[in-house]
Amino acid sequence: MKPNSLPGKQKGISLVVTLMITVLLSLLALYGAGVLVLDTRSAANDYRYREAMAAAESGVDQGFSLLNANRTNIAAVGAAAWATCTATTPACLAVRADQSPQKPGDRTTWQFMQVSPALTTQPTSGGFTLFLLTPSSGDASGLIFNIVAIGGSEDGSSSVTVKQGVYFYPLVLGNVETPLAAASNIPLSGNYSIITNSNGGGSGIPVSAWSDSAITPGGSFSSCHKGEFTGGACPSTDALSKSGLTGPDMVGNDPNFPPDLFQFLFGVAESDYQQIKDQATVVANCNAINSSSSGLYWVTGDCNTTSVMGSTSAPVLLVVEGDTTMNAGDRLYGLLYIFDPDGGTPKLKANGNAHLHGAIIAHDGVDLQLNGGYVLEYDEDVLKNLKNSPSARALARIPGSWSDVQ
Repeated sequence: MKPNSLPGKQKGISLVVTLMITVLLSLLALYGAGVLVLDTRSAANDYRYREAMAAAESGVDQGFSLLNANRTNIAAVGAAAWATCTATTPACLAVRADQSPQKPGDRTTWQFMQVSPALTTQPTSGGFTLFLLTPSSGDASGLIFNIVAIGGSEDGSSSVTVKQGVYFYPLVLGNVETPLAAASNIPLSGNYSIITNSNGGGSGIPVSAWSDSAITPGGSFSSCHKGEFTGGACPSTDALSKSGLTGPDMVGNDPNFPPDLFQFLFGVAESDYQQIKDQATVVANCNAINSSSSGLYWVTGDCNTTSVMGSTSAPVLLVVEGDTTMNAGDRLYGLLYIFDPDGGTPKLKANGNAHLHGAIIAHDGVDLQLNGGYVLEYDEDVLKNLKNSPSARALARIPGSWSDVQ
């Protein structure tokens, strides 16, 4: 062995080991950097997805509010708030027909409608496009819709489609089978006529007034069938009921009378009336309600009717907290619900051949001051149309119908 040969070899080995460790550390550093980049990208992708999802959900919420506010405009394709979607993007393509054996081709008439003009209220980050999936025949036959919102991230790299099923349900749940109902005594005095519901108590059984208390005909009052109503009044000779005569159409002291008329009509207890009020157009008086008005109006003060309010095809549902006055020649198509939350006794005044087509319900007491040939006519068509009218419905989400489609 040559002198000093071993230490030299040891130095060479140390250099090799050092280089190998350096390479390994470099590889570990590169691997760590790669993992960090992947984690960063994953976190960024997740952030952008969440951003797009938040935008889509914001769109669904706005779509719900828009559909609820414009319920009377969902009568046909091309209505005020929604326009037929004509773009070639996937959200506007034809809807695949339902191939189920129960309803083959059930969705062949469905199509997307887009908000027109486009919404300007967008999230602070990201954005959305809003659509409504509906039968092309419009709301005349369908009560169920899909709100579709396509949300996108701020940089446009992520997109999420969210669908939410919604449905309209009628606010009037109880069947109104009488032209007049009141949870109090009904003193039928004055000069007026009630056209009865000829089948209110069953086939061929007329009902003109219904109460949990006494019904007392007086004055020049009379009730009759619609076919007997001639010359602008019910005849006094063949009247079902008239002054001094309480006929079978006067159903008083009924033990089956509902203890809560509000709940009977709306399905909500009187103590929770705010739930219904929140669905209404709340006004201080009836000055702006006219023949073009329809749906639920909640009047917090007195109601002086205008010449014509509502129509047979689009009636009104008036909840009045104060007094109601129908003036000479006025016509009201709909249901008048007299309701004082404080338990007072509002007045119902009419004169000069005013005419109500539909029905009147007094939640508690009512002071009837009806004169001048007033006519209260039970109108089955008006009440049926009121129950089915889009403007007299509330909107709710269908449980379990939310979905996101990538």
